[in-house]
Amino acid sequence: MSEVKFYGEIPKTKSEIPALVISGIGVFIIFAFHYGFFGWTGGGIALVLGIVLLLGIYQKRKGEYFFQVDEEGVSWREHIFSSYKYIPWKFIQRIDYLNFEINFMLKETAQVVSFATSGLSEEDTEKMKQAISDTLKARIEKED
Repeated sequence: MSEVKFYGEIPKTKSEIPALVISGIGVFIIFAFHYGFFGWTGGGIALVLGIVLLLGIYQKRKGEYFFQVDEEGVSWREHIFSSYKYIPWKFIQRIDYLNFEINFMLKETAQVVSFATSGLSEEDTEKMKQAISDTLKARIEKED
């Protein structure tokens, strides 16, 4: 197992709450639409189904939100609707550090994969950038 150079945890308040608020507004809109056409019966059924669906999605998708740098590559999960992403160093061609995100350009396809740093504190973001730079420097020295 490789040594973890940086591990930053993204708080649940930044990764889950915004999605739940927007989803709750969506459930309310669906309730209002059905209430307008079918009255309290249709609105109530739509509201109950919407809440059950929202809770089911939440139970299925919740988890740990993090960014990790190790000797093998980078991995992360940003928010409730994102999936786990892992990119080995050997597939990274270029890294761009922007104000609020880090872009990883992949070799062969030139696809750009972004990680929004807004979930991490500024201190953790700087530590993460330093860990990435140190790891890449060590890999280059190791190849020479």
